[in-house]
Amino acid sequence: MTDIRVGDRVRLLGLPDWLIHDLPVTEQQEMLSFVGHCAVVTEVDCHQNFWLGFGTLAETGSDAFYSGHSFGVPHEFIEHVPSGD
Repeated sequence: MTDIRVGDRVRLLGLPDWLIHDLPVTEQQEMLSFVGHCAVVTEVDCHQNFWLGFGTLAETGSDAFYSGHSFGVPHEFIEHVPSGD
């Protein structure tokens, strides 16, 4: 098993049911669309969940708006992506 740390790039392999089962269907679909995509680990919490963020930044003049999701998943739902991949 590769040690994954804050700042590492990972690929999301899936989402645990407990994370999405209470969400509206449209939000579940949006979050499931992140599976297979890469993100940077921003935090590892006290439960050993790896926090990832997926979203977009829209800039309008001097204003910027972020829209997306940030969530934590256990190690088995991510894989380390080596530099350059």
